[in-house]
Amino acid sequence: MTTFGMTLRRGALGGLVASVLVGLFSLPALAQQPPGETLFRNVRVLDVVNGRLGAATDVLIKGNTIAAIGVSAKPSADAKVIDGKGRTLMPGLIDVHVHLTFGALPLTGLYNPNTTAEQVGTAAAKSASAMLMRGFTAVRDMGGPIFPLKRAIDTGKVAGPRVWPSGAVISQTSGHGDFRTPDERSRRFFGKPSRAEEEGATFIADGRDEVLTATRENLRMGASQIKIMGGGGTSSAYDPIDVTQYTLDEMKAAVDAAADWNTYVAVHAYTPRAIRRAIEAGVKCIEHGQLLDEPTIRLMAQKGTWLSAQNLIPNTPSMTAERRAKRKGVLDGTAQVWQWAKKHGVKLAWGTDILFEPELNFEQSRLILPLKQWFTPAEIVKLITHDNAQLLALSGPRSPYQGKLGVVEVGALADLLLVEGNPLANIDLVADPEKNFSVIMKDGVTYKGG
Repeated sequence: MTTFGMTLRRGALGGLVASVLVGLFSLPALAQQPPGETLFRNVRVLDVVNGRLGAATDVLIKGNTIAAIGVSAKPSADAKVIDGKGRTLMPGLIDVHVHLTFGALPLTGLYNPNTTAEQVGTAAAKSASAMLMRGFTAVRDMGGPIFPLKRAIDTGKVAGPRVWPSGAVISQTSGHGDFRTPDERSRRFFGKPSRAEEEGATFIADGRDEVLTATRENLRMGASQIKIMGGGGTSSAYDPIDVTQYTLDEMKAAVDAAADWNTYVAVHAYTPRAIRRAIEAGVKCIEHGQLLDEPTIRLMAQKGTWLSAQNLIPNTPSMTAERRAKRKGVLDGTAQVWQWAKKHGVKLAWGTDILFEPELNFEQSRLILPLKQWFTPAEIVKLITHDNAQLLALSGPRSPYQGKLGVVEVGALADLLLVEGNPLANIDLVADPEKNFSVIMKDGVTYKGG
């Protein structure tokens, strides 16, 4: 995560959440027709769990749910019919580590005081809509001002994926989520929250009581899971990559508060020490983990701890020498951690973690392809649909959308892609959604094709 502290000018954060809210709700509704009844005729259903492509069949959608498959798929007279022409019907893609608001504009533009509410809202809406048009029908937002955008999507003001929101990240002082500018002093000692805290980007919370309050504030706003910073970051201003953040007692406070709400904590961490502390605290999911060692991977497998991993973008010319140095070990460890996690049976999920570089959003689909180094096409398809859906389901009753995702079966939610070709034979198809996704459906609503 790029830090606020390295680049923000004083006053540049003013009114971010208000800007997003005003900008989003000034937009016209983008969602298409409300869900009714749709028949996919002559499609081959992709069984992502078992890695099989079925024979030609019909699939009936009623409302937002798959109602019937095969001979029992009897549409009403006014049902919409989509001729599949033998193409593949598969679940929508899922990305479990995004930052929808902070990925919409570059940092300089997002926090420029001259940036208008309409610009922020329009950029956020366009980014969410483009993500849906890439076939990502569900995402887990892992930190930042997200609730206004999520409400706009859910109420049909903006076309976008389903969103599992974390809300503001929770960080210790000098942690990976300490986004203060150099002249902003501690709220605890000087009584004034930083602008990043005021705008819903972060909670700087020290001690068990503050961590409890920050966690409960996010839950109050509607967070489906909690994101805390448990170790150093590759691009944050104050914390070296090797440091461990939050004491066991502080981390356990977040876990306890989340568990009381029947949901879980995900922790940003790279190193074995930070990750072992998180596991001891009862954390359910580790974000990143590229500096893991094999014994800690085995411990994660034994404890049933999820690993939400990413295929990172290589270094770019715009990165500072300091950031490149901090990234080196992380980039080097990426291949090893995927191999070990697969070898030892760790519960795996996949995400992209793109933010403040909106041009990289267009790489979202292509970031699936490096997985070919470690997984078969069938394993990749299962990972980016069914397995990611299992992680979303970890939110339990705090999930904002009740129903089954990540599969094409009777009773599942109708988040579907009609694909030109067979991803089990050619996984590269999913990296070119504009060409290869003929139909994109979310919640029974057709957003492309048909």
